[in-house]
Amino acid sequence: MLPDYFEFSLPTRVMYGIGVIDQLNEAVASYGPRRALLVTDAILVQAGLAERVQAGFRHAAIEIVATFDQVPPNSTVKTVEDCAALGREHGCDLIIGLGGGSVLDTAKVANILMVKGGRVQEHMGAYLLGQARLLPLFLIPTTAGTGSEVTKVAVIADPDHDVKLPFAENQFLPDLAILDPELTRTLPPKLTAMTGMDALTHAIEAYVDKEWSPASDGLALQAIRLIRDYLLLACAQPDNIQARGAMLAASCLAGIAFSHSMVGMVHGISHALGGVYHIPHGLANALVLPEVMDYNLESRLDRYADIAEALGIVFPRPGAAIGNLLRYGGLTFAAPLAKPLTGVDRWFRRKAAKAGIAHIRTLNRQLAHLTGMPLNLRDAGVKDGLAKLEQVADTAMTDGAMLYNPRELEREAVARIVRALYDTTVTPLPVSPADLRPAGETAAARELLNVFPDTDTFYRVLGGFFERLKTDPQIGGPLKASGLCVQFVYEQPAAVMTIDARGDEVKIYRGMEFSGQPEVTMCMSADFAHAFWHGKVNLVSALTRRRVVAKGNVPKTLKLLPILKPAYALYPQYLAEIGMADKIMR
Repeated sequence: MLPDYFEFSLPTRVMYGIGVIDQLNEAVASYGPRRALLVTDAILVQAGLAERVQAGFRHAAIEIVATFDQVPPNSTVKTVEDCAALGREHGCDLIIGLGGGSVLDTAKVANILMVKGGRVQEHMGAYLLGQARLLPLFLIPTTAGTGSEVTKVAVIADPDHDVKLPFAENQFLPDLAILDPELTRTLPPKLTAMTGMDALTHAIEAYVDKEWSPASDGLALQAIRLIRDYLLLACAQPDNIQARGAMLAASCLAGIAFSHSMVGMVHGISHALGGVYHIPHGLANALVLPEVMDYNLESRLDRYADIAEALGIVFPRPGAAIGNLLRYGGLTFAAPLAKPLTGVDRWFRRKAAKAGIAHIRTLNRQLAHLTGMPLNLRDAGVKDGLAKLEQVADTAMTDGAMLYNPRELEREAVARIVRALYDTTVTPLPVSPADLRPAGETAAARELLNVFPDTDTFYRVLGGFFERLKTDPQIGGPLKASGLCVQFVYEQPAAVMTIDARGDEVKIYRGMEFSGQPEVTMCMSADFAHAFWHGKVNLVSALTRRRVVAKGNVPKTLKLLPILKPAYALYPQYLAEIGMADKIMR
């Protein structure tokens, strides 16, 4: 069954890749010369990440002329206004946000002030900009949680009134979101846990809220699966780049999902706890999530059962299983016999949904064991005996997120949940090796750098290897039969190699020896070529990421890939023979 109405759009270009921050020239070339404001925080400047981003833009036409690095963990009205003032002072016409949700939200709202002027409070609300255009916006997350790099919402604290101001504008969707797992490696385990639970909350609320859609459903469930497999691993092994990348992707998917279906009661209470007691948003979500799931359970039972399945919890459905066996096993006449088991299936679905809630509680305890994440509001910093409970409840009930909750809201339920989170005493739960699910290779293969010191060495090594290929019994014949003429243009060092199989024999040309017209020209770095001949990089993926630029009949050339597969074993042997064993990629 579909909702009566839904919309889906993704105007933001999303780039993901390990080290992609160093390869931005092609991605930003269309923006031309720009004066950019970099919005970040002091910790990221100290960690060197701001400098790395600046280096990534160094060879582009975009010049970072000002850096605002005073964004606190919970950005405030004054922060945004100071940021916008700096951008206006330097005549900036593009904004780059580098950081967690607070930084990215600051960049979004500062963009309004730089274009429209005024005070932050004057722009609070939803879709007030109409068709007005803002400055181009690039967002680079350094945490895997908020998904702010792909959402049209922002939240800014107003400490004078103990509230968080909500904003929603289509113009907040950035022009470019850059997801580089290497930039999340320095995130401490406790923040990894809290931001990861923020992403999980986004995905779960997106799936059960009133404004769900088929598009947001698919993104939300996949985000839940990734978090299931990689959150504990990212906390236990902070340098695991595979886990970091999976969490970054999950956060992005969950952000897209909730940007279309919105969030609900969890966020309403969390925003209130953040505004009144300054509880970090991800931590508040982690604590509130299972309580609200329990509150909403009966209103979205099947959807919570789907979530449990995405979390890896599978309960039997005997009615459906026996019915399918009879229907598709040639016993269609007996299929009605399974109908009485429908009630049993329903009972199991309810058990699965409840088990999903129990799983979230267990996950919080495991994260507490790995990272020291607090498990109640007392340990989270509420030291006044919950004297502001009524204020928290009132603030939560007026939060815009509450509009999308699947069950009608009860103020008493909000107060009860907050009180329970204050009173509870829960102990951390040790994590076994079995809880850290195998996640494949822990790191992507990376090519060696500066393998060939000069062009002469490159020609000696690659030229000799190409000559070896044309005489190899497995490769030579199919290569000649291909009838292709492919030219490779390399850089660092600069070199040109051409393979011409159009005549009676395959010919290898170095430099300007070839004077004809190749069918295909491929441009790449010499280091990439070295990794390719080891079989360590994917050419099709490299074409997509512009690491290889091709001109001509590329699909025809790609048919060479199966022919060249034996070369991946031959190349390391060849390097060893010519005294370059130290350049073999292990």
